[in-house]
Amino acid sequence: MAAYPDYIGYFGLKDAPFRLSPDPDFFFPAAPHIAAKEVLKFAIERGEGFMVLIGPAGTGKTLILRLILEGLAPDKVPAVVVSPTVNPSGLLRLILDEMGCPYDGDGDDLGLLLKQFQAAVLDLASKGKELFIVVDEAQNLPLDTIEQLRLLSNIETDRRKLLQILLIGQPELDVILQSPQLGQLAQRIVVREELRPFTRQEMGAYINFRFAKVGRADITLAPRALSRLYRASYGIPRLINKIMDRAFLIASSRGRHMIYDEDIKVAQETLPIPEMTHLRWGWHQKAMILASGCFLLMMFIWTIFKVIRP
Repeated sequence: MAAYPDYIGYFGLKDAPFRLSPDPDFFFPAAPHIAAKEVLKFAIERGEGFMVLIGPAGTGKTLILRLILEGLAPDKVPAVVVSPTVNPSGLLRLILDEMGCPYDGDGDDLGLLLKQFQAAVLDLASKGKELFIVVDEAQNLPLDTIEQLRLLSNIETDRRKLLQILLIGQPELDVILQSPQLGQLAQRIVVREELRPFTRQEMGAYINFRFAKVGRADITLAPRALSRLYRASYGIPRLINKIMDRAFLIASSRGRHMIYDEDIKVAQETLPIPEMTHLRWGWHQKAMILASGCFLLMMFIWTIFKVIRP
């Protein structure tokens, strides 16, 4: 199979429709993504303390974060920390760096770090600003570091909180936040939003949306190609993008102007796609539980009817 160096030119596209970078211009308004963006935006504007965004890898958490950061009011000062497997002192150092106030002491004395952090937060408050701390991939945080975040949130005046905290992570974060050691923090979480993989219908609309964004709304996928893509990607946007990008390359190398089942199949075989059957099993379990519940309810009603029937 000869490689086609530029499928963008071959298909007459304005841009690469399925690139992996989280570009706000390519934000697709699926229901859970719109809900997460708007609820978090409202909570930030209201000055809520602790917020959480949960979602499997590749479902769009980073893109939601970029949209939120783009829309921040001028009085919100963001400090974004990514994948921090650090102790409480290390986290404070990272936050101070993001605030533009690098720690000026020696060593990792937690007391001195807290003193400098509090002074920096109070300085922002004197200027009418509030600190907005974001911890991405927060499932990697040690428990004592998460607890330190709760303690940081105690910095406030008599009238208002001086900082807000958004934890973003994969579903494991939910389990961590339910730890008995974090009971006080769990009580402070006022917003929890969750992203899920696309349904098959949402995936089809997502692909059409991407085609339209690059000026080729007329490009289509064969029906069997769409079904195979959904099975291969589990409805996860990042995997959809990876497979579709490769399928475009394969189709162009074969002189095709439509994506067929065979193109998706070859793309799937030539890419490292992780096994994520637990996502499907999770939805299947919910369906089974619902069906079992309905059955038990019917049996209960039937039993009561038999008892009271004369």
